[in-house]
Amino acid sequence: MALLSKVLLAALPSVVAGLSPTATVKNGTYEGKYVASYDQDLFLGIPFAQPPVGELRFQNPQSLNSTFGTRNATEYADSCVGYGNSAAWPYTLSEDCLTLNIVRPAKSGQSKDDELLPVGFFTHGGGWSMDYSANGVYNLSFIVEESVKMGKPFIAISADYRMSFWGFMASQDILDAGVANLGLKDQRIAMQWINENIEAFGGDPAKVTIWGESAGGGNVGYHATAYGGRDDGLFRGIIAESGADGSHMKNLTEPQQIYDTIVSAVGCDGSSDKLACLRTVPFDKLNATITQITGSFYPIVDGDIIPDLPSVLLDAGEFTKTPILLGTNADEATMFAGTGVNTDEDIASLIQSSGLDANTTEILMALYPDIDSLGLPAHYHVQPDGPVGKQFKRSVALLTDQMFLSWRRLRTDAWSKYGAPVYSYLFESPISSTSYTGTSHFTEIGYVFYNRIGLGYAAGQSPLANATQDVLDLAKLTTRMWISFITDLDPNNHGVAGVDHWPVYNATGGYGQNFYLHPTDGGVRPDTFRLAGTTFMNSIAKEQYGR
Repeated sequence: MALLSKVLLAALPSVVAGLSPTATVKNGTYEGKYVASYDQDLFLGIPFAQPPVGELRFQNPQSLNSTFGTRNATEYADSCVGYGNSAAWPYTLSEDCLTLNIVRPAKSGQSKDDELLPVGFFTHGGGWSMDYSANGVYNLSFIVEESVKMGKPFIAISADYRMSFWGFMASQDILDAGVANLGLKDQRIAMQWINENIEAFGGDPAKVTIWGESAGGGNVGYHATAYGGRDDGLFRGIIAESGADGSHMKNLTEPQQIYDTIVSAVGCDGSSDKLACLRTVPFDKLNATITQITGSFYPIVDGDIIPDLPSVLLDAGEFTKTPILLGTNADEATMFAGTGVNTDEDIASLIQSSGLDANTTEILMALYPDIDSLGLPAHYHVQPDGPVGKQFKRSVALLTDQMFLSWRRLRTDAWSKYGAPVYSYLFESPISSTSYTGTSHFTEIGYVFYNRIGLGYAAGQSPLANATQDVLDLAKLTTRMWISFITDLDPNNHGVAGVDHWPVYNATGGYGQNFYLHPTDGGVRPDTFRLAGTTFMNSIAKEQYGR
């Protein structure tokens, strides 16, 4: 972990010896570190469940059941095993990875007379297959620092959870054993740990907002509908950035094939209890086998934490009616669309690759025509012999809506229908007429976390490095709106003058309103763009998309 420590200390240089903060939880006492340059206390790598190793591999997470005296909590722990992370990212992997990190304004919780602070609990994305909480792009110190400056301090937490085959494998064996969706259950038990222990750090267990991006945004959406919307009192608010579901969540065909392939490759196919056999396979052998398998891992309907398809649960009102802030980026799918899309046949194949039938394909091609002004990014114009195909913009609009915008609208409509507070946004920044990537997926992360120094980004990739003042102002407004929601369940108490009031989304008249987060033209806008397309997509969410 030495390399990771150096990365952290590069961003937080003034760690002061002799001022180590402590917090006594139910199992023992943790000693963190005080960072003078940010005037913050950090508690890193704290286990929130028993290590999922040995007999607990591929088992539901188990609460901690042992006590200890004092333990060090000054370094990030190992990250959960994932596939696809950049080799340049300094992280180490382990099955023993169910840990969380706490960043608080200094000395909060040191006195019983201190007012307990709201809590923001962040869950990273990565397609349920990669990424990790110690990634510098998710550094919590910048947003916590800004919360203090604006007079709305909060405690920020991040956690790791099992991913890929380790956390989201699916098969009939898995369903029969009741051990599906382990990654979601890891997050749930982390919330329970927070509920039981955060007061020791100065946090208010009754004021927790769960927060995630991409698959992490999907995760917090799943927690809203978990167990049919059962409210366990684990959170009072939700933030979902570019949230996403899996698809065909009741269809085990592909997951079963992946499971069977791995079981056979490691020699467990002849066992009467294949799961028990998998638990005995050495990590290196199982890990090497999984890396050779192609396929996707995502949450499935298990009749437990996910009792039915999200579209069914939302329509029935089976979700927690907690306030939610959610939205998408303008050009999400430029990260996912292939650049070589040129013909109608290419578009039809793209649609049918999601398992949609011929009639649905025809309707979607009509709703997303080959018209440059209707494609994405809106400002980019495809050039002959340019870097992208003739119908690239058409494919980006289709995929952006299919993967992200329809997900958001399904939820803004549901929250609005059942009278629960919901704030919706559209994020776009910066705009370059020469870039076909536009405001792609993940762009808002640097703004939300107020990461002006580019921590965790590859060279030239930080959205705020060498940014104009307009862009930096947008970052400040964005992070402050998130802070305001975490502390007040209302994004409007940000303290920035001259900004439109962000209204609660109300779709009873057919559509609601977004807050358009943009460096020069932001404000409240009607949520009507490409509405016909996403309305159709959501009308077939259950039957065609299986979500």
